[in-house]
Amino acid sequence: MAAKIAQVRPEVPAYAELVHSTARPPRIRFWRPDTPSVTGMLRLEQEARGLTTYSEHFTVVVVYAGAFESWYRGNVRSLVAGSLKLKEPGEIHRDLQVHVPLTLQGAAFAPQLVAAAADALGLRGPVCFRSPAFAPGERATQLAFAMHDALVRADASEIERATLVTETLSEVVGTRLAGSGRAPRAVRRARAYLRDVLADKVTLDELAQHAGLDKFHLVRAFRAEVGLPPYEYLTHLRIARARELLREGILVAEAAQAVGFCDESQLHRHFRRIVGVPPGAYARSFLPARSTRQHRTSAIRARDVSSSHEQPPSQ
Repeated sequence: MAAKIAQVRPEVPAYAELVHSTARPPRIRFWRPDTPSVTGMLRLEQEARGLTTYSEHFTVVVVYAGAFESWYRGNVRSLVAGSLKLKEPGEIHRDLQVHVPLTLQGAAFAPQLVAAAADALGLRGPVCFRSPAFAPGERATQLAFAMHDALVRADASEIERATLVTETLSEVVGTRLAGSGRAPRAVRRARAYLRDVLADKVTLDELAQHAGLDKFHLVRAFRAEVGLPPYEYLTHLRIARARELLREGILVAEAAQAVGFCDESQLHRHFRRIVGVPPGAYARSFLPARSTRQHRTSAIRARDVSSSHEQPPSQ
């Protein structure tokens, strides 16, 4: 296994080489892999923009190329090709500056699986990742790259994938003492309230009342801890819930209404800004393969029928 881990670890090019790499348009893809261990995956290629993302699940992200500065929980870290980035549910990550376009791949895990890993390791307390990032060459990083390689290789067996998922989680999972988080109590209350009422209209005065802090101090504390003002955090919560609904097959218009947006166009605008693709395209990426083929076949047949009724162009 150690030999395989070493084989998939990418070489980290010199920073000067990275800076002079040729820029290409960014590409993003979402899919659900054929393994029960992973709830969803994404791959982002050649992204030069600094993105702000809300994490729905425990997510293990490997950086194949690029260099960037990332903000998380009030700290800024530099990540380069060969690094490992870890995201916890409900947290915001902000890319402050992208020095070189990014190519990365993420795998999301259900909280129950991560909690089971912590329990098996004898850990007690709220489950978290031991660190938000690991450098190239560290054991956690090597395991994560090997895991991602197995998750996308067609010839990888389920036992190989499950083994690497288990080893990776065992290396990165930890716990924190209850109440030891940095967030002030008022910010924790505000975040919980926004999650509970994400589909409703919320005023800042109502939020401050539930948080138990005046709105002037709350807004400042919220931005300092979360990285976003409350209204933008609420938008990310709504988009995260919309993604869940779309994966379940809910129509875009129905999802927009269910999460509190005025209409489908408002969902479309925020979804594309935050996720990187339109909601319809995102939903189609999670359709079963058979449904996708049937949809394409129907479209081809409709096109052929339409073409048969068209008059040939004049010569």
